[in-house]
Formats: sequence, structure tokens, C-alpha cells
Amino acid sequence: MTTSRRDWQLEQMGIRQYQLRRPAALQGEVAMVLPANLKVILLAETLPVLSSPLMQDILRAMLLSVEQIYCLTPEQAMMVPEDTRCVFWLMGIEQCPDLPAALAELPVLSTPALPELADNPEAKRTLWQQICRDEYHFLPQAG
Repeated sequence: MTTSRRDWQLEQMGIRQYQLRRPAALQGEVAMVLPANLKVILLAETLPVLSSPLMQDILRAMLLSVEQIYCLTPEQAMMVPEDTRCVFWLMGIEQCPDLPAALAELPVLSTPALPELADNPEAKRTLWQQICRDEYHFLPQAG
């Protein structure tokens, strides 16, 4: 392995260089700015099409608009600002990804990926129960 002059100089000065394990997580802007009216952060490996009929029905049931939901991949979850207060929706993800400690206590909805959710009445029922359980986090008249 060849070492660049810069790497060699840093090594001689005793400066440790770090290498990112998941550089894709830092694509684009590192400082994430979320909308003020955000109610739900949806985490999914494959981001759903929010204009699909099922997603529109779910958002309507939650009394949310497309502008109040923000879609991210699990790798981007660590970049969510710690002062965020909303519901996390894990879509097609078995386990909640690493989140800043301040966010770990926020409510979490969990469903299969959208295609599986569309064909699974039991999963839809479970989602509805979760929505009812956590409604005070996103319904304006609840609470």
C-alpha cells in the first residue's frame, strides 16, 4: 500500500487519521435541518413512495400531510438532531438503528415494508393499534 506525502507527514506528527465505517451516511449535508411541522420520521432501507395509495390512506388516517413526514435510510438516522420530537416509523426494519441517546425514548411505529404491508391485513391492524397508542404525538386534537 502506498502512502501519500500528506499521510506520511501526519503520521510523523503523531496525528491519527480516522476512516469512516459508513461513508454513505455522510452523503450530502451533514447538518440535517428538519421541517418545523415534522411529526414522523420514516426509516426504511428502500424509501416508500409517499404518493402511493396506501401511504396516502395511512397519512390521511394519521391526519398528516406529506410535508409532515420525513424519509431517511437507517444509515442517516444518526444525523437526526437531538432536539427532534416526533414519532419514528420503522418500515421493513427489524431493529431500530443507532440513534442519539436523546432520541432513543421517542415513540416507534414498526411495520413491514410497504409492499408487504399492502398485502397483510394483520400488519395493517397492528399499525392501526400503534397509531392509536401514540396518537397524541402527531394528532393535533389528541392529548
